[in-house]
Amino acid sequence: MEVGNSLQGDEVNSITEKQDGTLVVTVRITLKPTRDDDLIALVRAAPPRGLAGVIREAMRNGIGQDSDVSSQEFDLDLGGLGIEL
Repeated sequence: MEVGNSLQGDEVNSITEKQDGTLVVTVRITLKPTRDDDLIALVRAAPPRGLAGVIREAMRNGIGQDSDVSSQEFDLDLGGLGIEL
């Protein structure tokens, strides 16, 4: 059962706010070779079940064409990721 208010959304993208203020953001992103090589590498390097944390970190710190994703370490607290099934 979903608790909270839908702030915006459609079938693919949505933002839902829970009663405790947590935002659950769902998006579909298309990544194209050449244009998005850095992002494709980031997604492929994400640890199992850790993609949301990797994306959250990239949103906070940015990622550029010169980023070396393979050498980055992702300190993930899986209990704090807020993964919803």
